[in-house]
Amino acid sequence: MRRLLLALTFLLGGALLLASPASAHASVVSSDPADGTRLSSVPRTVTITFSESVGLGRVGYLHVTDQTGRRVDARAAFHPGGNGAKVTDRLRAGLGDGTYTASFRVVSSDSHPIAGTVRFVVGNGPLVRGSVSATSSADPGVAQLFAVSRWMSYAGIALLAGTWLILVVWPAGRDDRRAQRLVWGGWSAAVGGAVLELLMQGPYSSGSGVARLFSWSLIDDTLHAEYGQLHSIRLVLLGVLAVLLARSLQPDARPARWEAVCGALFVGVAWTFSRGGHAATTSPAWLSELDDTLHVLAMATWLGGLMMLLRAVLPRREPSELGAVLPVFSRVAVIAIAVLASTGTYSAFRGVGTVHALFTTGYGLLVVSKVVLLLAIVAVASTARRLVRRRTVAYAMTAVAAAESPDEIEDDDDLAVERLRRSVFVEALIAFVVLALTGLLVAEPRGKESLAASYRKPVSASASLGGGRTVTVTADPGTHGPVNVTVELTKGASPQAVTATATQKKRQLGPLPIKLTRETNGVYDGSVTLPVAGSWEIDLVVTASQFDATTADVVLSLH
Repeated sequence: MRRLLLALTFLLGGALLLASPASAHASVVSSDPADGTRLSSVPRTVTITFSESVGLGRVGYLHVTDQTGRRVDARAAFHPGGNGAKVTDRLRAGLGDGTYTASFRVVSSDSHPIAGTVRFVVGNGPLVRGSVSATSSADPGVAQLFAVSRWMSYAGIALLAGTWLILVVWPAGRDDRRAQRLVWGGWSAAVGGAVLELLMQGPYSSGSGVARLFSWSLIDDTLHAEYGQLHSIRLVLLGVLAVLLARSLQPDARPARWEAVCGALFVGVAWTFSRGGHAATTSPAWLSELDDTLHVLAMATWLGGLMMLLRAVLPRREPSELGAVLPVFSRVAVIAIAVLASTGTYSAFRGVGTVHALFTTGYGLLVVSKVVLLLAIVAVASTARRLVRRRTVAYAMTAVAAAESPDEIEDDDDLAVERLRRSVFVEALIAFVVLALTGLLVAEPRGKESLAASYRKPVSASASLGGGRTVTVTADPGTHGPVNVTVELTKGASPQAVTATATQKKRQLGPLPIKLTRETNGVYDGSVTLPVAGSWEIDLVVTASQFDATTADVVLSLH
């Protein structure tokens, strides 16, 4: 069984290492100027608006360069009016016509780095669009190690939480070596995971590699951010908790009222996980943080008690201890799983957003996987609960029955304990898989954010112009509202003019004219506001000469 647990740990760690780096958790709502626009004069500022507050610090920036790569901003980027969801860069005076590129890298509120570019043209010149959608700028190796450190932190606090069984109902565990190894192993993993996360955040947010893990400038920047401060608080709480546990886990220690402080400290530790994750960016934040904190506490209480039962209580095979511990753990486990289910439902509701996102995004699929595994755990736990009930009755009758046939009672006890141990082992096995999925879920963009990002991807459609020539129309972004429209003709004679209109017959909207400007041979660019979602018919007229014109229409579906 020990070998299986070790093998499972390595397998889960390997899965985290092979996982793709997380996508960004904040998304670009808009930019001013918009990506791909042509202006008659140079703007005074460039502003990027995000879906949530983002940070700059020492590793974040918004830079604007001209077509030669020369920086043209007048000062460092800033949050206009203290609005954390906007980043503005002021441009120098006296700039001329040309192509300008605004490059940004920021850190979202839940600590994930994002980057992208916005391009615009002043006057004449070729127009090349940037990558306005926010993408992860983290080094893949750093991102994978970061995922492992998160799992290490979650596993550590889960094992550490098993202490409640010792302090509340199992006093004999205070000097049990297996129990102490489990507690201090969990504490070490929690501390090690927190330290690793603290060190990894700098390279993670700056896009650098593991070589800069101990860069003081990056560590200092992390410590001055909320993420670093939360981890510092967690380490302090874990330090105080270690002092109190060292006093409690002594052979001659007796239950004391001050041990309740350990519970309060553990609540604080759980809150640091919630405050540094998705919950802090979801409105209302207080409710989301409370929900996440309860979710973490329920997970740790149940899984910690489960591991303490499996690795320390059951191997002792003491009837009196089992009779005292099993009923209490069974009741607490039922409550913890109920809390997990209720808080998890709310978390899924706020994170996934729609049923469509539940089955089409990585976040949604991880949530579905967790639900399936939780149902499996409930099924296994119900079997264990029935065994506990039977053994509770049996232990009450042991004294009488043992006087008549002690050998038979001992054999029955061993068989029952072994069955219970197997059931608990399967439950723990599935629970650690759920824990690994939780580590991946923390690093995954929420379902509604992933869906919104996929909706914003450009949409294209093509039509035939005859004579083996085709035209492709692209709308960017693929959502209703202001969009850039690009018309691209396959190779052939250059037309005299290309005109386009947009119509939505279902809503009786249009035709709306699309003013196109020739960018290069066969490529025309323009912009239009399409006010509603749905299927838009783009009608094209390609004029070859005064007496020769070809019409075509394509249908673009906008979200």
